[in-house]
Amino acid sequence: MNDRKDRTVLRIENVSKQFPGVKALSDVTMEAYGGEITGLIGVNGAGKSTLMNILGGVYPATAGRILVDGDEIHIHSPQDAERHGIGFIHQEPLMFNYMTVAENISISKMRGVVSYREINAAAAKYLAMMGCDIKPTARVGRLPIGDRQMVEIARALSTGGMILLFDEPTASFAYKEKERLFEVIRNLKAQGSVIFFISHFLDEVEELTDKTIVLRDGQVALQGNTKEIKRSDILRNMVGGDISKLDDDYVSNEERVVFRIKGLSAGHAPRNVDLELRRGEIVGLWGLMGSGRTELMRTIYGLDRADAGEVMIETGGELKNISFDKVRNFCGYVTEARHDDGLFLPWSIWENIAAPNLKSFLNLGGITLDFKAQRRAAEEYASKLNVKARGVDVKMEALSGGNQQKVIMAKWLLRNPMVFLLDEPTRGVDVGAKAEIHRMIKTLSKSGTAILMVSSEIEEISALSDRVLVLNRGRVTAEVKKEDIDKELLMSYCV
Repeated sequence: MNDRKDRTVLRIENVSKQFPGVKALSDVTMEAYGGEITGLIGVNGAGKSTLMNILGGVYPATAGRILVDGDEIHIHSPQDAERHGIGFIHQEPLMFNYMTVAENISISKMRGVVSYREINAAAAKYLAMMGCDIKPTARVGRLPIGDRQMVEIARALSTGGMILLFDEPTASFAYKEKERLFEVIRNLKAQGSVIFFISHFLDEVEELTDKTIVLRDGQVALQGNTKEIKRSDILRNMVGGDISKLDDDYVSNEERVVFRIKGLSAGHAPRNVDLELRRGEIVGLWGLMGSGRTELMRTIYGLDRADAGEVMIETGGELKNISFDKVRNFCGYVTEARHDDGLFLPWSIWENIAAPNLKSFLNLGGITLDFKAQRRAAEEYASKLNVKARGVDVKMEALSGGNQQKVIMAKWLLRNPMVFLLDEPTRGVDVGAKAEIHRMIKTLSKSGTAILMVSSEIEEISALSDRVLVLNRGRVTAEVKKEDIDKELLMSYCV
């Protein structure tokens, strides 16, 4: 593979893609060298994933040419892409949940009689390349989303591809897992691989890539050496103007506790957790993958059974004990994996916003639902949150990740919850949508909503949190005030 270093391996010439009523790509031309990492960035809908899907064989280009080592290739399917040495790591892991890790990694090679000793050994090899201790025999459906992403990366590596497409691979990762992945990518670069790296995190692009290409409205808006491009120029070309910064000077000074957890334990995580939220306070929850962040949120909300502990919430002006299965009556919950358990993708925007609020739309007698009222409410909240769609009848699967996340927020805002649990609220959304969601969270805080927020992004934790709780192996190991938050300090409590 090293013979491809420093020369053009992949060339994309005047590639366009037309969907019904939408031109997703228009005359895109770029080239990539062996031993080079190209950062591909842009807001949701800019055409990044469309271009990667064309290279990965998910759907064909409408016009243009793709050349590998100077020869034009034709990609009509993912199998074609694999034969031409292209491996695709998707933003949302595409896994067979009922199959094992090893079966998923070797799925394209499984023919006739399968030697499980061989495929387990192969899986262990590629997982070890990433310093990952996932068991090859584990069922994928039982893995957290971050581990499933690692399995998909291992599957792409197992094809021996020389051109690797990483579409938001760190969206589910904490700091340690991201650094491990970056080490793998740098090793692949040293071997002469061509690597495309899509990320909404500009610090990742600046840290990892050699070249940066910005797409806007399906066209190349900016490209050049990463070290030579200013961040302000990248942002301006992404959105066609300047992005207003988050006003993060507001800090909640409320002393009134509205939500308290004492001695909460469930399985391996959480373990004897105490925490409390004050009115209008944003508490960040920080930890590495496997620290128990999502498990803690799910147990608080009553999705996973608690082995021990109690929960108290303010009702009638005083804290009162309730059962964990009643927490959802007072809380909103934005889940980590919106496609798995946050949305009904085949349903419309209005149906998703109305879904957890159906009791509010019962007609007199409580027998039938008022569908007109549901649509009116959905239109109101979709407008408030600036959901970009032709109308509330649009199916969720047709929306960008940022707009899907706004719909999830909208369905809980309609309930006006006292407490909001947010698990990676901006995972996989572009810089513009992220800024909108940040402002939304701050507005909720100022209105008196108490917020517990998981985030793997240090900048997000710093900008939004009044204080941060650090989790390690299911336990709260530290509490850090806003003014003391920095990556090194948080990491010191995690390991």
